[in-house]
Amino acid sequence: MHDILLHTHSGLRWILLLLMIFVLIKDHSKSAYSGKKIDWTLMTFIVFSIQLILGIILFFTSPVVSFEAGFMGISKLRFFTVEHTLGMVIAYHLVMIAYFKLRKLPIEKWNKTARIYYGIALLIILFSIPWPFRGFGNHWF
Repeated sequence: MHDILLHTHSGLRWILLLLMIFVLIKDHSKSAYSGKKIDWTLMTFIVFSIQLILGIILFFTSPVVSFEAGFMGISKLRFFTVEHTLGMVIAYHLVMIAYFKLRKLPIEKWNKTARIYYGIALLIILFSIPWPFRGFGNHWF
């Protein structure tokens, strides 16, 4: 069960990263009033919420999360217990604030606000992901 959750959490990150990049590069003012409108910010918020739920479950079931004495001295335990968790929670809150803020803004101000919040959140996410080259034993998927 743990492996299924871990692979789902790892695979869903790619969808989240693609959605966030798409929200950053999309010009929202051009397609705001055309027939069918897909709310990419809502889709990003939903995918990130699913990621957060899976992450919380993994936080309490994972062997790489520990609160034993001296866990801060072991880089892998510190990363997953503190750095990854804190970074992703901060990024989630930035995406949540952006989504609710964008709902109230006129369409002309969307691009600047979306790029600020989503840009900062994307940077935090990129620094908080356990990439394989960081030496934490994780794979690309």
